[in-house]
Amino acid sequence: MKKLLAILAMVALTGVLTVSAAESRLENYVNKKLSPLTTKEKEFNAKMEAQQKENAAKKAEYEKQQKERQAAAEKQRQEAQERRQATKDAINAEKEYWNSILKK
Repeated sequence: MKKLLAILAMVALTGVLTVSAAESRLENYVNKKLSPLTTKEKEFNAKMEAQQKENAAKKAEYEKQQKERQAAAEKQRQEAQERRQATKDAINAEKEYWNSILKK
């Protein structure tokens, strides 16, 4: 009985070692075949990340330029409004001057 148990233990141990070795070889084979793919995937991911950063920088620059243009347009509108008001004030002053001279 002890011999039978010893033989079964040896068979089990041998089986485990064999499966482990085969699994290791299979794993190495799969890793070897997949390594170019993983390398390409890493390169692709790095390129995509760089592209996203570049796009974000371009977007930020565009938004900055757009705000600057809006500020310049608002300033021009304000200046035009001030010129119109100054013209109106000058016309009113001129009218008042002539009215005061003619009424005397």
